[in-house]
Amino acid sequence: MLPLIDARSRALRHLRSRERELLAGDFEGYGFPLRPPTAAQAAADVSATQEFIRQWQGVAGVETAVRNWSTVGLGRQEVPVRLQLDTVERLVDFVGCREEWDGLVQRRDLLVSVTGSLPAVLAALPLWRGVAVVDLHLAVEVLAWFEAHPASGVLPRAVVVEGVHTKWLEQHRTLVETLLAARRGEVGRAELGLAEPEGRVRLRFPAGQGPGGLSDVEVVFSELPGIPVPRAVVMVENLESFLALPVPDRVVLAWGAGYRATDIVREPFFHAAPLIYWGDLDTDGYGILDGVRGAVPETRSVLMDRATVQRWQHMGVPDRDFQPRVYERLSAAELASLEALIEAGHLRIEQERIRFDVAVASVAEVVRGCG
Repeated sequence: MLPLIDARSRALRHLRSRERELLAGDFEGYGFPLRPPTAAQAAADVSATQEFIRQWQGVAGVETAVRNWSTVGLGRQEVPVRLQLDTVERLVDFVGCREEWDGLVQRRDLLVSVTGSLPAVLAALPLWRGVAVVDLHLAVEVLAWFEAHPASGVLPRAVVVEGVHTKWLEQHRTLVETLLAARRGEVGRAELGLAEPEGRVRLRFPAGQGPGGLSDVEVVFSELPGIPVPRAVVMVENLESFLALPVPDRVVLAWGAGYRATDIVREPFFHAAPLIYWGDLDTDGYGILDGVRGAVPETRSVLMDRATVQRWQHMGVPDRDFQPRVYERLSAAELASLEALIEAGHLRIEQERIRFDVAVASVAEVVRGCG
């Protein structure tokens, strides 16, 4: 006997797995047997049989049949034998998701009216199924703006649609690009014609040696050529260490900001002077160093060797996200330090765990080697 609750779960799985087809109007009906009891089974558990019959009474789409169970003392019974749902509406009502379904239909109809393409809208279903209707109406206005300004060359903040801000566009950009392509009769995602914010890097200088006499500045990449080539550049993974380290004479300290470092060091400024990198002793730290060397092969590391791991492993913590990786550009000493972390129990040792005076002295020693 198939209980009503289990039948609803089964029908809901069917609805979820075929959402696109159903929204396209492709539905030929859906049904399955309810596994009614035999006479012997009914007699063996009369209360369960009665409950089964009661559950299905009055349910739309239920087909019944009369069973003669007189031989077991139960007489003639009208028993539910099959559920057959002939329309999407009946399927939706049976599983109890009318409000959700109506919301999908409303979203579908709005987007089709804008793009003129049902297939394109349904292909983008994962992008809009959970988006609030008010945001879809905003998306419609945004599409109109981009159609009127196909190559604006402005930053996202300058998109002039009331209610749209930079974070909104960041969150919904893929949807907007997909809908705009559909409206243009294109496949995939359309170019919005926006300008991308220029990359930036935060730098620290010895007192009086920075641009305009400043010691801590954020510089856009296009302005880096205006900075005199230093004796060395020391790039630090974490902000706290970047802010705390003293800056040796004629040295520039750069904040790598995690994996952003791999993009930052592509700028010619970081190829003109010796580059020193100091990162966390964990898989991310070595992954960043490996990426940095992809752009600047001569990059030296500091405090990322086996001796450092062994000296400070008592300050490490288990790295639950530890994942073995392939590093193509690490030195033998750096690979040995990674092995030491594994041997110690897949540890991670953050920069801030290393005593500050030791860090300062180690960085200064490597800088002295740069002349």
